[in-house]
Amino acid sequence: MYDILEGEHIVLRKAKEDDYKSMLKNVWGDPEVYQWMLFQPTLTEEEAIDRCHRSMEFQKDHYAYFVTDKETDEAFGLCGIKELEPGHFDESGIGIAVKNQGKGYGKEVVALLLDLAFNKLGAIDFTYGYYQDNIRSKKVAEYFGFEYDHTYEMTRPWDGSQKVIDSCLLTRDKYLRMFRNEV
Repeated sequence: MYDILEGEHIVLRKAKEDDYKSMLKNVWGDPEVYQWMLFQPTLTEEEAIDRCHRSMEFQKDHYAYFVTDKETDEAFGLCGIKELEPGHFDESGIGIAVKNQGKGYGKEVVALLLDLAFNKLGAIDFTYGYYQDNIRSKKVAEYFGFEYDHTYEMTRPWDGSQKVIDSCLLTRDKYLRMFRNEV
């Protein structure tokens, strides 16, 4: 089930019992991070312990990971993909701690997820979506050659805020043409 995906600076791995502390501090409880996420913020240590346990259970049979520092193993993000239909994968959320943003970790996360989808799972295509006002996510999509597909609106469940999302697509052929030598 590909429990560990290793990059140059990060490791995508399944959650561990003690990750709740760093995830609470770096992701779940940080308004600068959860403003971009669909999930409800986690603000207390008790909630973080419960959320970590739920993450561990969910990750058992899903391609969902915590993003960790390769040297320290500190969890500072989350990410995942899901197969919507055979061969058609969708990014199912990416969040990186503010202190780790702007350092290329988002690109490294997406590179690892694309490698998983196209090279290990045989994806036909991969969908990547981002809130229109999330400039960093848009730049990541552009970097990897995703092509705009459509825009849709949604209501975020936990706070009722209206979000506009641009959905982009990367095909297997384009991925292989662009990144064959880097994988």
